[in-house]
Amino acid sequence: MEEIPLSGNIRDYSLPQILESLQRLKKTGILKVKASGVEKAVYLKDGQIVFASSNLIEDRLGEMLVRAGKITPQQLTTAGKILKETGKKLGAIMVDASYITPKQLFWGLKFQVKEIIFTLFLLDEGDYKYTDGGYSNDIIVLHLDTAELITEIIQKMEKVG
Repeated sequence: MEEIPLSGNIRDYSLPQILESLQRLKKTGILKVKASGVEKAVYLKDGQIVFASSNLIEDRLGEMLVRAGKITPQQLTTAGKILKETGKKLGAIMVDASYITPKQLFWGLKFQVKEIIFTLFLLDEGDYKYTDGGYSNDIIVLHLDTAELITEIIQKMEKVG
């Protein structure tokens, strides 16, 4: 099997190829992808996807929960004000305020990660770079099955495409 470089352009290697390589190597760290001013990151632990982040507002947890109909825009605004005042995590604020249940929060986090990764699969080009370690312990580790996730995203792409 071809060795995929830890940095390059996704023109040369698809995101599924890169993720499968990192899974096979049981890597723990961050894969960052940059394209057109957008930066998204996929966090891995022992080769499995555990989290994802993005610098786009529409990829934030609160925005995703509004789009999914789990919270209202007003609830997000209120939670955002509390976040600015207290520095608490948005998910904890929404659970404390009974806007969502802990189960809905967990669903929302998984939904967020899947959506961020889905948008990465749609890119034709962009620079990627994998770095070992580098992420803090305050991320919520989700333990998503990488192979299952790739299959799910490819099926979603076939429906959309």
